[in-house]
Amino acid sequence: MYWTTYEKIAESPEQWHLDEGHYRTLKKARWVVTEKIHGAHFCIVTDGLNIVGASRKHLLAPDEHFFDYQRILQRLESQVVHLVYLIRQSYPQLTSLSIYGELFGGSYPHPDVPPIPGVQPVQTGIYYTPDIEFCAFDLALTISQQTAYLDYDRAHQFLQSAGIPSLPPLFIGSYQEALLYPVEFSSTIPALFGLPPLSQENNAEGVVIKPLKTAVFSTVRGPIRPILKRKIAAFAEDRRFHQAQKWSSLPSIADPTALDLLKWEASCQITENRLLSAISKTGYRGPRQQSRSQHLFHLFITDVLEQLSLHQSDLLGSLTPLEHQELLAFLQTEARTLFKQFFQTEKRRV
Repeated sequence: MYWTTYEKIAESPEQWHLDEGHYRTLKKARWVVTEKIHGAHFCIVTDGLNIVGASRKHLLAPDEHFFDYQRILQRLESQVVHLVYLIRQSYPQLTSLSIYGELFGGSYPHPDVPPIPGVQPVQTGIYYTPDIEFCAFDLALTISQQTAYLDYDRAHQFLQSAGIPSLPPLFIGSYQEALLYPVEFSSTIPALFGLPPLSQENNAEGVVIKPLKTAVFSTVRGPIRPILKRKIAAFAEDRRFHQAQKWSSLPSIADPTALDLLKWEASCQITENRLLSAISKTGYRGPRQQSRSQHLFHLFITDVLEQLSLHQSDLLGSLTPLEHQELLAFLQTEARTLFKQFFQTEKRRV
């Protein structure tokens, strides 16, 4: 079987680094908008006989504690085998299939929906289902050692036919229309699982926007698959979105240096939402399992540094080696403070 990590989804078109020709192609294409689920990235990998799970970063061991993923594999085993059978009717040389999606749920406070004993939510802030569930959003086929994604509409059709939950389209239309699709709306996922609506507000995390037909462009930075995610402010991983401040806002220093600006930028990225996103990649620790806290801390720091490199590459490039060390020390100190505050109330451990 073959598996590879799912590409990081851009938050703005500028992060694609495409040229005018690419954008002309994208503007001629039809685009699909789907709901973005607030959960943990998960992939089911199979060759039709063997079925394994993968987090965003690695293939999971059979006894690894990752949001009870083993129950999902057991529950969907027959559907996954049937999906491979269906796909092989059209692609007989298929050797490996990756079903990319999201693990989510674990709490649904409705008087007519009993809780599932022993189940804890994957993420908090949005209520989806009382049990842990899986919903697919992409299929990647490996044929003759070459891997490619299926078009959204074809993948959705295959998944529905096999009985595997998949994200339905909220909208299909032009590039500009897709970009303008409102991000604030009540989550559609509970209804997908036949649940009654909640009386309280239960907004979706946001939307994901991508071409209806799979597109991959060659760029100076390598192959780019143009997909966008847009979140509501409550789930943004940048503190400034919560404070309704512009990206150009500056710290209150008379003449800030590049290091001052980068420290301020880093502090805006050190948020609980970003920490929760990092935890969704590692999962919480199970009984008698080794601590993953150092790995989680490294993931978090790396993510913030990637954001700095993405948005402030010129400033980063202007730092001296000593200033780089000072920036990293500042980032680590701020992150430790966040971790300490978070795990004072979070009973689960990593």
